[in-house]
Amino acid sequence: STQDIAVDGWALTMLSRANVSYASTCNSVGQTVGYFVAYIGFLTFNDPATCDKYFRSTPDPDVGLVSLSAFVRFFGYVF
Repeated sequence: STQDIAVDGWALTMLSRANVSYASTCNSVGQTVGYFVAYIGFLTFNDPATCDKYFRSTPDPDVGLVSLSAFVRFFGYVF
């Protein structure tokens, strides 16, 4: 519940008065995109078979394109 209050307060400070009514929509869309990137995105780029099939020209069956530590570090810098 504390997180909900913090996110609502943050939305009120970020959005203009005319757009405050979109706060819950922004929250829902942001959570959905976050879940997608965190779960589907990581699993896709961490799986060697998927990376070999769709992203690599030279297969490497032992290693994905990104490790967990690199994934977390990247999004730590981004956000």
